[in-house]
Amino acid sequence: MIVEELAVTAKSGLRERQRRERGDTILQAAFALLAEKGYDALTMEELAERVGISRQTLYHHFASKEDIALRAVMIFAEEGIQSIRAIDPLLPPIDRLERIIRWMMEIRFTPTRAAFVRARPMLARIKASPEYREAFDRRARAIQDIADAAVEAGQIQQGLSSAMVVQILLALVCDPSYEEMVDAGKATPAEVAESVALFFRRGVERRSEA
Repeated sequence: MIVEELAVTAKSGLRERQRRERGDTILQAAFALLAEKGYDALTMEELAERVGISRQTLYHHFASKEDIALRAVMIFAEEGIQSIRAIDPLLPPIDRLERIIRWMMEIRFTPTRAAFVRARPMLARIKASPEYREAFDRRARAIQDIADAAVEAGQIQQGLSSAMVVQILLALVCDPSYEEMVDAGKATPAEVAESVALFFRRGVERRSEA
């Protein structure tokens, strides 16, 4: 009896692992197609063909294209939280804040993330979801901890709270017009990232008294 129960448990664990692995494979294929075609041009049929599975199998993992997008955005959000936490804690807090905004600006222009930024109606729906709000709040809290340290270290302009510093940082990063500037040839992604980072730092950093 015990042997049979162990066999059932092992088989169930194997199925779950295979399901997760297939889900990861689907997501990787979706990322590749998003980078190639953009969100609007991506179809579930093409994705199933790219992975080499039937549409029925694909829908067993993801109910819709938007479901895939939500999962992808959640992965991006978690990567962002981990990247923030991985910044050298020995750096001055204001330097860590600058690193965060530089990193966030640089990755938004990578092909996969750019596909999501450009799909604004879809992204707006995802941002309204409870899952996204929870991840967004966790990311904001991770930044808030560093902003708190910057205020305590006297590195932030008087009159600016740590909460306002976080709001300014996220507002700068989330501005939807940067892609339009790049598309129009007014700036390169690197120039946009550099300008936004400098603007942020000069706007919030406390200047040393002469």
